[in-house]
Amino acid sequence: MSPTASDSDPGPASTPDINPTTFTSNSNIDITAQPAVVAWRTSDSQEQSLSQLKLDLHYHARSTKAFIKLVAAVALEAHPRSRNTPIYLFVHPERIRALVLDESPCATNSMTLGPETVCLHFELSRVPALVVPKESLVPRSQASGNLLDSLRTVAQQTTFAVYAKIPCRSLPRQRLLAFCEAASRNELSSIAAHSNALSLYVGAGGRIIEGDTLCQPESTVGNEEHDPTVNTPVENPPSYDEVPPGPPPPVEPSLHKRRRLNSPQPVERLDRKYIEDICARLIDDRLGKLKHEVIEQLQDLENRVIDYVDEHLTLQRKEITEDLGLQTEDELYGIKLDLQNYVREEMEEAEGRILDHLSSASFSLQLNT
Repeated sequence: MSPTASDSDPGPASTPDINPTTFTSNSNIDITAQPAVVAWRTSDSQEQSLSQLKLDLHYHARSTKAFIKLVAAVALEAHPRSRNTPIYLFVHPERIRALVLDESPCATNSMTLGPETVCLHFELSRVPALVVPKESLVPRSQASGNLLDSLRTVAQQTTFAVYAKIPCRSLPRQRLLAFCEAASRNELSSIAAHSNALSLYVGAGGRIIEGDTLCQPESTVGNEEHDPTVNTPVENPPSYDEVPPGPPPPVEPSLHKRRRLNSPQPVERLDRKYIEDICARLIDDRLGKLKHEVIEQLQDLENRVIDYVDEHLTLQRKEITEDLGLQTEDELYGIKLDLQNYVREEMEEAEGRILDHLSSASFSLQLNT
């Protein structure tokens, strides 16, 4: 369902008033595919978490527009040739009642993601929306089925935390804090380009499932009020254990049945433009996945190169310090030896001169007597 201003809580905000922030030209945020983990508490206060997610966060400070989405890759039977299919969890900024930034979280989820992990604590006035493809959601494996069930559970939460690994060089913490303050003041609206589900899945469009419809009986889902701006149907994705068995295989026609000679070939009935559209969608889908994989690999390569350079700089600094220490010690030892030799030579020369004077003095005394 498309976000509207009606998604925000009409009641008083639970957070105190915050002074307005002066935005600059570099206050915008555009990060994509950052590793993330979402955590929440069940009704019986049990802690739950879901990993294998990617976080997209966009914020245009001057226009006060933003959008947040979590993405999970799920293997579906409807796409047997694709490695996975993205499933989205949309967090509309109009629904944010409070957003708190924890720059140094101590939870296990932050240790899993590694250093430079931050935590965003969400409190919503309305639960997020789940965006899925229009095809069947039957998973190809038990793991994908469990992932779908967990996403459906997260879509029913109004309070949760998102742990994300966001390097400071990519997003300064002061800029992220300004975004959280603006969201907590309920100043933000959704970015249309990112909240439009019709552009997803290679132009085929996605199906939006509001999280608050997932916990209601089927008899009441059709009677609730929906946003009139949304044309996509709302459907509750089945749990993995509730998926019915697939249809029986088609019965092959008898070999003795003759084909009509005047029936046109299937390929001849296909419209050329239809074939071109299918090929274009397949190519766009593949290019999009390749782009996503390349971005992830480049990010991983950048992190590994930085770690490698830091490690070798530390080793070189240590070796240079040790070499300087040894060189200084050798030079001091050489100077010490030179001083000792110089003193010894001077002493020997002075001793010789003294002995010579003593010998001369003794000879003179013998002549006088």
